[in-house]
Amino acid sequence: MKSVDKKKVKKPIKKKPLIKPKKEKVLIVAQEFKFAKLLSGNEKTTRDRVLKSLKKWLSSCFSKNYVFKEDDFIRVWKGLFYAVWMSDKPLIQEDLCESISHILDLFPNDQFKYAMMMTKVGFKVLGTEWYGIDQHRIDKFLMLVRRYLRGSFRCLSRKDWDSDACIAYANMLSSEDGVLAVKTPFYARNGISMILHIIECFLEELSKISKGKIPEECLTELLDPFIKQICIGEQHEVYTASRQLLTDLLKQSDLGLKYAGATQAWKNMGCPDGGPDAFELISDEEAEEDAKDYSTTNGPLDPRAGRVNVTLEPLPVPAQLVAQRIRQYMKKSASKAYKRANTCLQRFEKLSQDDYPLKIRTEEMELPLPKGNTVKSAVNLKLLEKSLVVGSDELALRGLSRKHRKRLLAKSRAGLSIMEDIPDIQTDENKEEKKSTTPDDKVKSRKRKNKDVVKPDKKPKLELKEDVKKETNKKVNKKNKENEQVDKSKSKVKVNKKDNVLVNKKENKNVIIPKNKTNEKTKAESKNDVKLDKKEPVAKAEKKDKKQNKKEEKTPVKTKSFAKAAKNVNVESPKKVKFVLKNNCKQETVDYYESIRQSPNIPFDSSKKPAKTNLKPSTPSPINPFFKKKLRLK
Repeated sequence: MKSVDKKKVKKPIKKKPLIKPKKEKVLIVAQEFKFAKLLSGNEKTTRDRVLKSLKKWLSSCFSKNYVFKEDDFIRVWKGLFYAVWMSDKPLIQEDLCESISHILDLFPNDQFKYAMMMTKVGFKVLGTEWYGIDQHRIDKFLMLVRRYLRGSFRCLSRKDWDSDACIAYANMLSSEDGVLAVKTPFYARNGISMILHIIECFLEELSKISKGKIPEECLTELLDPFIKQICIGEQHEVYTASRQLLTDLLKQSDLGLKYAGATQAWKNMGCPDGGPDAFELISDEEAEEDAKDYSTTNGPLDPRAGRVNVTLEPLPVPAQLVAQRIRQYMKKSASKAYKRANTCLQRFEKLSQDDYPLKIRTEEMELPLPKGNTVKSAVNLKLLEKSLVVGSDELALRGLSRKHRKRLLAKSRAGLSIMEDIPDIQTDENKEEKKSTTPDDKVKSRKRKNKDVVKPDKKPKLELKEDVKKETNKKVNKKNKENEQVDKSKSKVKVNKKDNVLVNKKENKNVIIPKNKTNEKTKAESKNDVKLDKKEPVAKAEKKDKKQNKKEEKTPVKTKSFAKAAKNVNVESPKKVKFVLKNNCKQETVDYYESIRQSPNIPFDSSKKPAKTNLKPSTPSPINPFFKKKLRLK
């Protein structure tokens, strides 16, 4: 039998209905954007009016049981951040921060999770924008953090410090996205100062709201993020601050307050023997009655701190519960973290046994001196003294000649002190220098070493100029004066036949001259004397000086001879410095290009990029996101 062909029937494809967004959700997002835009305005009146309307809008949303998300609170908090940014003058800033913290009071107890969500988002927005806050605005934002933290504790107090609420609050802080996470989140890396401020204010704000009436279990749950930081924390600044928080908690315990009073009295009395433990607390009935009358409930309130009591009640210290929690987290901690956690554990265990752990150590441990070989120590001391003497001798020998140094060093190595010989040498050198009475004689003595002939002193230029004028008036009597002066110079110079030397009696200086060249040199000296008496014109004297300077510049400097001469020269003798300015000239462009071509270094390549940038890491800056630049095209 043939099978009957059945017609294939196509099933109709069902189209998925398009889910249109609810009008309510769209309207709420638009309203949030509007709030954020108006809160970041310039005028204070508009900002205040919008903040009041925001509170009314939130209360209406709570009545309708609207489901909030983190994005909704982020939009609102952006506007609140810029509202604080734009606010000016301290009283206005305080009022604004207080009104922002009172937003958390609008959340009912049924919607406690949304209150925690808003606190978390608030710290998140502040952490992201913290890097862009300048030094002039940082104070008002620190105040905002303090007031907002106080507002979050008010939410817990309305729940009567319920353990579940405290656990939720601790989880909110120590979660992966939380401010006090074990591994600091990415947005809070540039806002560590904000985290440290939260840790610093935590106990103060908690005592202001709780007034010391908080169960110990709830307090341990609230301290859980800080215990985690001590045991497992990675950020150095955060776990040190959290460790300081626990020490402050120990100090404000009953034993800590008693010991603090005893230490103050001990210091006032001049720190006598026995320490603060020797003091006893005496009960005063009148003081106790005054303390009852001056209760914290009826006490004065501080308006600048948000109408809070001036005196703070101490918090209870759950030492045993905190010690158990530290032991629990110590199992996961590393070696370094284990040490700091162990110190905290020992302190809280001591306090649980009614023993204050932070006492001042007044007992001095008198340990016996170690027995050693006295002979060996005496020998070592003698060697040390000898080395010190040798070192001092070497310092004293600086500036002496080579022969003196060798002689004195040999004496010092033999074990004798040379300090007595050094001043005698210095005095002898000073005496030799004092013999030359005038500075002109010193200059002449140096010239004698280099040359055998003595050159007469040069007169100053002013005197020579005046003499030139006189010469013009006395040209007639020139020849007569020349003959007379030549005769005088011959009479003053005498020849010693025995010693084969000439002696010049006029200047009282002995200059050795060979006998063969006596006639030439006597003539030269006589001519120099005549020219000086005649008062030679300035132009000739300057030409001679220039020729001498050129000769000195041409002569090359020999390093060996200079080194030998430097040893013989005294330390006190002045140095000669010559400035040669011929080579001091600019480099031309052609020479510069040739030096670059000849250099072995790799030439500059514009296509290469640097390994690291000199700029700061790119972080979000606090630019108003709702500002639109109008483009005017002509």
